[in-house]
Parts: sequence; structure tokens; C-alpha cells
Amino acid sequence: MRRVVVHIDRMILKGFGNADAQAIGEGMRTELARLLAHPATGERLASLGHVSSLHAGKIRLAQDARPHGVGLSAGRAIAKGISR
Repeated sequence: MRRVVVHIDRMILKGFGNADAQAIGEGMRTELARLLAHPATGERLASLGHVSSLHAGKIRLAQDARPHGVGLSAGRAIAKGISR
């Protein structure tokens, strides 16, 4: 079993308050851990080697999206970017 380490240097959040950043980050960590545990995604990530940046694309959010849900959506977008 390989160990996957993902380091996110910074996250730029436009339109969110500082208080939301922790919940968004936690949602993203939770979703990335879940999705990267899937063998195919982990293998794809391992085959990429060191990646200095990844374009996750746009994330569409509901008007009433909560910070944790925003993080989950961001995690899904990142995992999708890895799977391409």
C-alpha cells in the first residue's frame, strides 16, 4: 500500500469570511481523504508524481451552501482534476 501525501499550500476563497475558512478546509480534507482512498484515484495520483499545481475548474455552489459543503465540493473538484 502506498501512502499519498497532499500538501495544499494555500487556498484562495473569494466571497467567504475568515470564519468560514476552517470549515471549508475541513470539508475539503474529509472529501479528499475519502476520494483518494479509492484505488484507481490513488494509482492515478501516484502515476503523476510531483505536481506543482492542478486546475480543478469552476465549482458551482447553491446560494445557501454551507462552508463545510463548499469544502466537500472543492475536494470533489480536486479529485476530478486528478482523475483526468
